Amino acid sequence: MIAVSDADARPVTRGDRIRLTVLYWGFVIACLVFAAFGWRLVRAQETPIRNAHPVTATIIHVDVIAHQDTRGRTLEQPIVMYSYQVDGVHYSTDRVTVLEASRSGHWATDVASRFHAGDTVTAYYDPTAPGSAFLIEERSWTIYASFIAPLVIAIVLACLWPRVIGHIERG
Repeated sequence: MIAVSDADARPVTRGDRIRLTVLYWGFVIACLVFAAFGWRLVRAQETPIRNAHPVTATIIHVDVIAHQDTRGRTLEQPIVMYSYQVDGVHYSTDRVTVLEASRSGHWATDVASRFHAGDTVTAYYDPTAPGSAFLIEERSWTIYASFIAPLVIAIVLACLWPRVIGHIERG
């Protein structure tokens, strides 16, 4: 264990305070930038759900595909092909959730088991882009964490700044 006495401590220079301030607030700004990207992801998920219009759809084909992620884990994605009609125009797609999702475990199989070829279901389409639809109004809660966590860290750090700078100035 190293003991530091008052005689060993060097005074904090103006340059040290400036470097600390730049690093500290740079980290706060980086957290805010991450929060802004998180907010964009939240909006990308919430806007289509909020603006969606229901439409009757017919299931054409149901499947689950498996693939490996970059870490070698097996992920599964439900593929539910369906067709629907908006203003006399026929559309077909296989998008199940607002944001494309592949997950490990039984999620994809559970989702796919809800649908069978020939079933009539409710899909939700974007009135500004009727060819864009989804079947399940499911939210990914991890997207909210990508917004909330860096925002909370930035707020806490901003609130702690007076204590940090006071401690530095007392030396």
